[in-house]
Amino acid sequence: MAEQANSLRFERDVRIDFFRGVALYMILVDHVVGDPLSKVTYQRFGFSDAAELFVFLSGVSCAIVYSRLLAKLGWSGFLSAIARRTVKIYAFYLATSIIVILLISAAGSLATARFTDNPFVTLDGNVGSAIWSAILLTSPPALPGILVLYLMLTSIVIPLFLLGAARSSVLTLAASCIIWSIAQIYPDLSPHLAAHSYFNWLAWQFLFSIGMFIGLQHGSGAPTFKLMGSWLLTGAWLVVIVSLTYRLLMLLGPKLGVDTDWLRLSGQTMKDNLAALRLVHFLAVAALVANYFKSDSIVFRNVASAAVINTGRHSLEVFCLSAIFSVILNVVVVVEQPLAFARVLLDLTAISLILGMVYMLTERRVRARSNRIRETAGEQHQLVC
Repeated sequence: MAEQANSLRFERDVRIDFFRGVALYMILVDHVVGDPLSKVTYQRFGFSDAAELFVFLSGVSCAIVYSRLLAKLGWSGFLSAIARRTVKIYAFYLATSIIVILLISAAGSLATARFTDNPFVTLDGNVGSAIWSAILLTSPPALPGILVLYLMLTSIVIPLFLLGAARSSVLTLAASCIIWSIAQIYPDLSPHLAAHSYFNWLAWQFLFSIGMFIGLQHGSGAPTFKLMGSWLLTGAWLVVIVSLTYRLLMLLGPKLGVDTDWLRLSGQTMKDNLAALRLVHFLAVAALVANYFKSDSIVFRNVASAAVINTGRHSLEVFCLSAIFSVILNVVVVVEQPLAFARVLLDLTAISLILGMVYMLTERRVRARSNRIRETAGEQHQLVC
């Protein structure tokens, strides 16, 4: 047993938690309409955004964790762990949905007419029907509804991918790609589980599966996201540069009198179904980041980075709190219409509160680990005696 436990230990790649933490903070401000900080987040510089980053890294992390869990506990223990994780996600989703529904309902009396243009502070029906719809996963509020995607990825994709990867991870990834391709041709093949969900899970499972494929490589000791040659690095740079040029053209074109309407893409449709353009752009960015940011980089060795890394290690809790804060910030923006400087201060206040929660969760985890170590040491001492 001791040898088996030792074989399951691995060096945690801080890049996973760091960039997942960055994604969580970007998700917070990106979901506040007209937020000043959202003008400098990742989504402004290409075709993908923090959603791709978070789904991909979740796949990497889940592959590392659950493949080891499967090796240690077998399928019965693994499926029990998946069931517990699914229940936990649902519990957090439901609690967050109810809080958001109550917040939106309370704020609606302040400026009902002005909320109609903000998708993050609107409800379908009254409070009772909205809560019931959230319970049934049919029409949750916009932000907590994203967790419906993670329910599907956790309960279905993780077990199926690991089952297929036991034979061939390459063929399993190819099957995932085929499902994604079918979803591109027939986007309504699988109706959305939630009315406010922006994700076709049959399409988004492919990015999660790519993450799992890379996570399994990481677990086997192979380099994560290893570039196969300079031509791939060059291609990644080309994709990023072209995407950035397009963004700049769409931003500056109207100001220079250039007609850019014919170039405009349907961003929501592309995101909903994880269009190839978004997928290729994100994978290009991921390849460049993996190539230029190593896990032992000095970038990750400071207090600020440690806070972001700890944020990424508590992703479910942070996402739910940030969803609540995003709704509150949207309400404040609609009702009070604060100036840009005040809105930045509101963002920083929300981020500070999130960091406070992360600190408490981290301290609790450290104390729990210390207690386990002491208990283990005590048991070993008793055996020796």
